Amino acid sequence: MNQELSYPGYRWFVLLTLCVVTVATSVIMISPAPLIGIIAKQLKLDLGVTTGALMGGFNLALAVSCIIGGFLCDRFGLIKVYTWGSLLMIIPTLALPYSGDTLGGVMVIRILQAFGVGPILASVAAVAALWFPPLQRGIVTGIQGMAVTLGIAIGFVAGPAAYAAVGTWQAAIAWQTISCFVGLVLTIIFAFGPRPPAHSDVTACASDVPDNGDFKLAMRQGVSWVGVFVIFCLCWCLTAFNDLTPAYFAIDPPIGVGYGPMTAGKLMMAVQIAFMVGAVVTGFVFEKIFKGTARPVIMIGYALFAIFAVSIMWPAVYGNMSVLVTCLVIAGFFEAWVVPNVFAFISLHYPAHITGKLSGMWFGIGLFGGTLGVTAGAAALHATGNYHASIVIVGIVAVIGFILTIFLKPPKVFCASEDGEIRRTVNGKR
Repeated sequence: MNQELSYPGYRWFVLLTLCVVTVATSVIMISPAPLIGIIAKQLKLDLGVTTGALMGGFNLALAVSCIIGGFLCDRFGLIKVYTWGSLLMIIPTLALPYSGDTLGGVMVIRILQAFGVGPILASVAAVAALWFPPLQRGIVTGIQGMAVTLGIAIGFVAGPAAYAAVGTWQAAIAWQTISCFVGLVLTIIFAFGPRPPAHSDVTACASDVPDNGDFKLAMRQGVSWVGVFVIFCLCWCLTAFNDLTPAYFAIDPPIGVGYGPMTAGKLMMAVQIAFMVGAVVTGFVFEKIFKGTARPVIMIGYALFAIFAVSIMWPAVYGNMSVLVTCLVIAGFFEAWVVPNVFAFISLHYPAHITGKLSGMWFGIGLFGGTLGVTAGAAALHATGNYHASIVIVGIVAVIGFILTIFLKPPKVFCASEDGEIRRTVNGKR
């Protein structure tokens, strides 16, 4: 099969649409974070309470919306999911200046936003499976991973800039819907474009193919739950590392290393930049070096992240800024190799009409790992009085993720047919 002839060039516009709506989700998700002190002061609430409500509450709602969103993607298709998701981010956020004076009002808006974000994040495996040849699917999922981090970086800068211009945090966050409007316009154009190759109806992710129990069959396979916990470990590591490490760098010894908030912020920005680069590079590694085999790429990502994430607690590393930056860049670069290749694994080894459900289920359950990661790290900090135990826990969980990935093998109940579609086998035999 000639992959370039079978998969039209229009697929790159579809990828652009995915990237823009993904950037919009991250901007909306992170937008309160740089303004949290201002928000807490205006709402007359404790900083911790405000952070937990606006950011922690959003993450819990996001986990649920990813699971539900995967089913919506497979049932209604990419275009409707992107349209509804964009509107759920736009309309409540624009209402914030009129209903954002109380914690309850803000929480309702954050939950509605999360239910717009989740289905979009869960759609990447469906995009890869429907529009791209097998060896390019890692590139697709990697670029979406880059888009997530790019949106976070934009949100960190755009939120304070908008606040400086408009003077209220509600209006500043409302301005963050610009990227959502751009994504909505691209989605409308997408709706009038050609259909995905080898499918007769773009309204559902797998065209007119019924489920026929394929999702239930998939979830009965042990590898499907291995995938859930591989992502669970990554979300644990990602959230704990990003949330706890900045304070480790900023706070004076013996709790931290005492570089101060400004330097801590610059160090973590280096991690985010490395993550974006790693997310893009991993797709090409997946295609060119490992020929579409996700397992070794994920294992390399976990192994090198574990080593270099733990290294920041060693005096020889944190005592030398050049060495510290190098270790952080390597940790961020390889941390980005996990989730994109897990989603590529889904798109390669499961039927296209259940990829949305599986992506939503795996990522939705996995997101709860982030909550546990921060909780465990905070508890370790309270018990020991420094960040060393918290850092070690992140390393241990990364090692667990590495071990679990050994068992991430293609399910034998599905295989590729002559036309390239993934279908159920007879009696589970290839």
